[in-house]
Amino acid sequence: MCEMLAVSSPDFINMSELLAWARNLEELGVAGYGWGLAWIDETGLHRYRSLYGLRKDPYANDALRDVRTRRAFIHLRRPSLMTTQSPRNAQPYCDPLRTYAFAHNGFLSRHKAYRSEFAEQLEGTSDSEVGYYYWLEQLKRGCTITEALVDTHQHLEGRANFMALSSHGTLAVYAGNDENPCYLFRIGSMQLVTTSLHSLDDYVFEVIFPQATCIEQLAYAQAIEIS
Repeated sequence: MCEMLAVSSPDFINMSELLAWARNLEELGVAGYGWGLAWIDETGLHRYRSLYGLRKDPYANDALRDVRTRRAFIHLRRPSLMTTQSPRNAQPYCDPLRTYAFAHNGFLSRHKAYRSEFAEQLEGTSDSEVGYYYWLEQLKRGCTITEALVDTHQHLEGRANFMALSSHGTLAVYAGNDENPCYLFRIGSMQLVTTSLHSLDDYVFEVIFPQATCIEQLAYAQAIEIS
């Protein structure tokens, strides 16, 4: 029951602008049990994670005050299983070489069927981490980022919105959670995707993104790259 936000811009964006939107998503959504983000700059792919909710995180402002980026996504956590609250289950997930970052909203109903396949890599207990390693495996087999996102949902089933970012700057979104639809839209020159506060109406645009234009709901099982 997480919320997520992705943004791509031709110009650098101050992280403070993104976090202001994200705080509202967290407050109005059903999140607040940890948060994280992934972004790229001229030095590569970076990640920040916290077990605090974004609004209660005492370290976020100092850690991210000077961050500027053209591509990023934010994950605001509300675990499907509350017993999975742990640093090892915080999102986004990221490989040690900082090649890819990945986050998930929903619940992958067949995660137990694949858990043994990735037992040596898994650090936590969440269904999302199984999805992350399955997705990485599809990339190794030659799938594109979007193809691998589609394949991950097809095999692990359940409800799944995904966001992924590569160190080369590819930012991708997959919409597969009909309880929390994803919307593509623009604010100025920025292109964004947001989840919808688990509200099947346009409330997220009334109260958080009233300046949004070109609003389009992503189709179920649709994967896109945001440019």
